[in-house]
Amino acid sequence: MIGQLLHSGFISSLPLNKIGDADYDPWYVLQSNNEIINFTDSNGNKANLNSLFIEAENTNLYINIGGYILYIPANESREYDFESISSIQVINNLGVKFRWSGLYF
Repeated sequence: MIGQLLHSGFISSLPLNKIGDADYDPWYVLQSNNEIINFTDSNGNKANLNSLFIEAENTNLYINIGGYILYIPANESREYDFESISSIQVINNLGVKFRWSGLYF
């Protein structure tokens, strides 16, 4: 046996408990300048994503992944695959909106 997959999953910036809430804005809002987002599963355990999708609202995004910048123009999206990603840093100001989703194993 080469290996065994012990866990896998999908995570996103859109929590399930917000569905149906009329006041919920489906965009994640940066809580601080140059915020670091650590990816965790539903149990709070560190998740190493191997696929990441990021969508910008109306502001250009600059995403630091491992010391390199992924640029995402306003109102566009990018997918980043086949790399182990446990966190990203969003090099933008407080209040910028974007959303993300990812797969991990």
